[in-house]
Amino acid sequence: MEGCAVLITAAGSGTRMGGARKKEYLPLRGKPVIQHVLEAFEKTGLITYYMITVPEGGADEASEVLSEWLGDPRRAAITGFTVGSDTRQKSVCRGLEALDEVNPAAVLIHDGARPWISPELITEVYKAVLIHGACVPLTPPVDALKQIDGSGYIRAHLDRGVVRGAQTPQGFRYREILEAHKKAWNDGRVYVDDTEIYAACQGKVFSVPGDEKNRKITYPSDLEAGTPRIGFGYDLHRLVEGRKLLLGGAEIPSPVGEDGHSDGDVLIHAVIDALFGAAGLGDIGSHFPPSDDTYKDISSRILLRRAAELVREANFRVGNLDCTVVLERPKILPYRPQIKANLAEDIGIAPDAVSVKGKTKEKVDAVGEGRAVEAFATVLLV
Repeated sequence: MEGCAVLITAAGSGTRMGGARKKEYLPLRGKPVIQHVLEAFEKTGLITYYMITVPEGGADEASEVLSEWLGDPRRAAITGFTVGSDTRQKSVCRGLEALDEVNPAAVLIHDGARPWISPELITEVYKAVLIHGACVPLTPPVDALKQIDGSGYIRAHLDRGVVRGAQTPQGFRYREILEAHKKAWNDGRVYVDDTEIYAACQGKVFSVPGDEKNRKITYPSDLEAGTPRIGFGYDLHRLVEGRKLLLGGAEIPSPVGEDGHSDGDVLIHAVIDALFGAAGLGDIGSHFPPSDDTYKDISSRILLRRAAELVREANFRVGNLDCTVVLERPKILPYRPQIKANLAEDIGIAPDAVSVKGKTKEKVDAVGEGRAVEAFATVLLV
């Protein structure tokens, strides 16, 4: 026996999430939830095999969801799928049995719907398994804990100082947890998790401090509760004769306009870069390259709508947008309501979540001399 395998449980129906798709397959920051899990374990450098439990007949769907992951031949060679069961306990047992030929020294069992697991916590659990044989990360409760009876009355007031919540990954010596699960298969008991099975059939379980970020996705709101992301965008265009001056989709009367491959809307270009930056999706040039004639003289509002769509596909929504246009003349104040309305409509947010300000350069540099216009944008994604 050698190496460490990870068994990722994804055989459940996820009925509390609602919708037609399993929560493990939903998009999160541009990737399926379960791929974030796989990549976190990969970053540790510890894992020699990945086994994933799936519903009956669900291997093809899982392979499709993980096509990017499996597109790497090295990853594909050490990733397997096995059919789970009607309970998590039996699904884990089948997953452990599927690892028999791999025969790892240790196995880490992790929920496929816990995408915020850190490589550091994974490593801590693994190290403890090598010493103690079994390990679980635990977190202290935030609320006061009560035990109730069948009628809903409080039976006991529990001491928070000695009670903890269990997370995954739960780690074990492979042969020991496999044997424990086989013993528990038909003993008539319902176990809350793998550590209870190990404790009943093998011995004590060590614990390490868990991580409050290591949440499990259970309800739709859990996907919305991620860390806010801030993006910053900037752009500058020369002003030339024969072009329209467009700011946020509003045409402003001017003898000169922005020079650019598209319609040159400097404000929208800054906003797009802010959106892509906050979502970690690159920049405007990588999505709408100036070398592509498809975007020649295209309305920047079309590009903004597509950028906002990509941000939503990455499972973000825009909280608010704050932007500044630096232009010596003409003044943009009369056009600000239209600019705000256009940006809000294209991004899909309320107009009061958009702020647009106008500044000048006091006749300093190219902008101050009326030869250029620049724009700054900051966006908050949640």
